[in-house]
Amino acid sequence: MGEEWRDCMVTLYDLVGVKKLAPESGAGSALMRRLHGTVAEALTDDLPTVHRAYCWNDSVLLLSYLGAGKGAPADVLRDADRLKKRIDHIANSYAVAVRGQAFPPPPGAPPPPRVNILEASSYAMANCLVIEKELKHLKKAWYIDGRLARHIRTSQRASRHSVALLPSGKSRSVYVYDGYLWSDGEL
Repeated sequence: MGEEWRDCMVTLYDLVGVKKLAPESGAGSALMRRLHGTVAEALTDDLPTVHRAYCWNDSVLLLSYLGAGKGAPADVLRDADRLKKRIDHIANSYAVAVRGQAFPPPPGAPPPPRVNILEASSYAMANCLVIEKELKHLKKAWYIDGRLARHIRTSQRASRHSVALLPSGKSRSVYVYDGYLWSDGEL
């Protein structure tokens, strides 16, 4: 492999309607865990053209290399469609496929596992995106959930904003800071 950029197809899958399940007692989380298990099982059993799968929350990203033989676009799309059928047995999904070039691996890095499931809290991760969507127009350095901001002491001034966050959809405080939270002397 080495340092070369390789032609690839990236496929994004997303479950439809999971956000509505967030307030229900764990229904959204259970669905996401089923999705992750289904992807891991599918890559063990099938899908020879898929090089890597990355799962987070209710989404999956596939990396498939393109080339001669089993890397022909039609073969790669066939495997991607096979996975979509398995995912749709859990819940309806949509898929987006795009051709591109994959980053070469860092020199000397061991190969990563074929399936990577991000263990970050699904609601916390989703809320990062909600906060970004709602407040990125402020163009600040830090956006911190009030449940975390109340535990820090910094000389940095913050503005407070309300954002409706998952799973309840209730507004919570998000503190927005202009620069680094601590100067070198405060660390």
